[in-house]
Amino acid sequence: MSPVSRPVRRLRTIEIDELPAGTSSSLSPAARSAAVVGGSTDLIGHTLRGSSRVRGAIAIICVLSILLVGPSLPLALLHALWSGRLHLAAALAAVILASALLPVRESALAARLYLQAAGFLRHGVSFWVERRVRVMDVMQADDGSMWCMHPHGTSVGFGFTLNGAVRFKAILRRHGGAERLAAKRPDLYLPAEAPLLFRLPLGMFGLFRQRSDFGILPGGMEEVALFEFGRERVYLKRRKGFIKYALQHGYLLLLAYTFGECDLYRSVGAGKRLRMWLLRRCGFVVPLFYGAWWCPLLPRADVAVHTVVGAPLQLPRIAEPTAEQVTAYHALYVEALTRLFDDHKARFGYADRRLEVI
Repeated sequence: MSPVSRPVRRLRTIEIDELPAGTSSSLSPAARSAAVVGGSTDLIGHTLRGSSRVRGAIAIICVLSILLVGPSLPLALLHALWSGRLHLAAALAAVILASALLPVRESALAARLYLQAAGFLRHGVSFWVERRVRVMDVMQADDGSMWCMHPHGTSVGFGFTLNGAVRFKAILRRHGGAERLAAKRPDLYLPAEAPLLFRLPLGMFGLFRQRSDFGILPGGMEEVALFEFGRERVYLKRRKGFIKYALQHGYLLLLAYTFGECDLYRSVGAGKRLRMWLLRRCGFVVPLFYGAWWCPLLPRADVAVHTVVGAPLQLPRIAEPTAEQVTAYHALYVEALTRLFDDHKARFGYADRRLEVI
C-alpha cells in the first residue's frame, strides 16, 4: 500500500492496489472489517479515513439532523393547520416551498466537511472496482453513464454518499491525473424517480440529453421503508422507469453494491404500515432507526463499509422501448446486480447472506 500523493486536507486516504488475504467469511456483523478472503487481486480500491472520530460524529449528526427535519416538515405543517396556528403554518409552508423551488448549489467545501464522517467508522469507507472495469477510461470514453448504487440503507446511505458523488466532488480534482476528468465526473446523485430529480436546473431528462455522468439510488424511499437490520434488500421488481429512460438514451449503467450498509443501524419495526401508507399517499417516509446506544443518530462504528463497482452494462438506444424490451433489460440488470453481490459477498464476510430483490 502506498499513500496517495496529494491527500485532501484533514483527510487521510490510503491507496490499495489489491485485496489483502483475509480470514473467515463467518465473521459476525460487529466484526466485519477490512479483512477479506482469499487474497484475490481482482479488485482494486481506495480507503478513506477521516481525521478524527469526534469530527466524524459531528458531520454525521449534522447531516442526519437536516435529513430528518425535512420529511417532518409536511407533518408539522398539517399539525399547525389542524391546531389553527396559521402563522406557524405559513412559515412552514414557505420553508417547504423554498426548499422545493430554489436551485440547489454544489459546494466542494461542504463535501469535504461531510467526508469527515468516515473518521467515525473504525475501518473507514472503501471504494472497490473490479480490475476489469477501468472506471477512469470508461468515464473518458463513454457517451454518458448512470451510476446505480444499492442499497439505500435506512438513512443517508453511507455507501452512496461517502463512496459516491460527495467523494468525487471533494477529492477527484485533487489527485494527480484526475483533473482531466473534471468534465466527465458524476455530476449528481439523487434517489431515482424522486420529484427533486426532475425540478433541478437540469433534471434527469436534462442530464440524459447532455450525456452527463450522474448517479441514482434506484431503490428510492421504498427501500428505506422496507429496511431491516442485517437483511440485504433492494427494491427493484416494480422499479423499471430508470431502465426505460436509459434505453431511450442508450446509456451506460455502472452497478455498485455497498456491503455493510444494512448493518450500520437497527430499524424500528413499530409503525411500518403507517410509514408505507405515508409513502404511498404522500410520497415521503420518516425513517425510524438507531445506531449507537449513547447517540442513536450515529452508526455502529465497528462496521466496515465497502462499495464494489461491477462490470458496466451498455444499453442500446431505443427511442420508444416496448414494455417487453424494458422488462427484458430490467431482468438483465437484476441478474447483473445479483451476480455482483454473490461474487464479492464472501470477501467482506457476508457469505451467509443472500440478496432479496423486492
